[in-house]
Amino acid sequence: MLLIYFLSFIFLFAFLSIFFIYLFLILGYIATKVPFVSSSRKFVQKILEIMALKENQVLVDLGCGDGLFLIEAEKKYRVKTIGYELSLIAFILSKINIFLKRAKTKIYFKNFFQANLSEADIIFCYLWPSLMPKLSEKFKKELKSGTKIFSLAFPMPNWPNERIEYLDEKNKKWKIYIYQKE
Repeated sequence: MLLIYFLSFIFLFAFLSIFFIYLFLILGYIATKVPFVSSSRKFVQKILEIMALKENQVLVDLGCGDGLFLIEAEKKYRVKTIGYELSLIAFILSKINIFLKRAKTKIYFKNFFQANLSEADIIFCYLWPSLMPKLSEKFKKELKSGTKIFSLAFPMPNWPNERIEYLDEKNKKWKIYIYQKE
């Protein structure tokens, strides 16, 4: 009988945990209008390779999710990494990942439209197309000359492309649009 109570408790705990994780993901989507999507390790490596990061550069990730992209960049390239996230569950996951991987990455539970991005050398974003026009204006006002912008999947309006790279050369999908502030 005790085993049945124990298993029932475990089942209830697992169910409630999954329920609350999905609830926070849905609430995060409602708040940000952008879903949390974790990138595969292969894509992260390819994006970092395309970025050609240099030691001590400042890399900012807008909507950084679980922070693993920034942590990998920090560890592999010794760059200063900063992220902004509005989904509570993704923010908590990022803080756990930073702790577990002993990273120095700074992640803020803050809307990046209210953040000052002027110290960024490199910006990374994977956001909905509807956010790109407003983001484009923010970049024009705030970013210093020479700042590179890497936008996964969606182009920025009214910016000339420096180039487009493909994360999957074989199928020519998963574009990354690369821009530079003049």
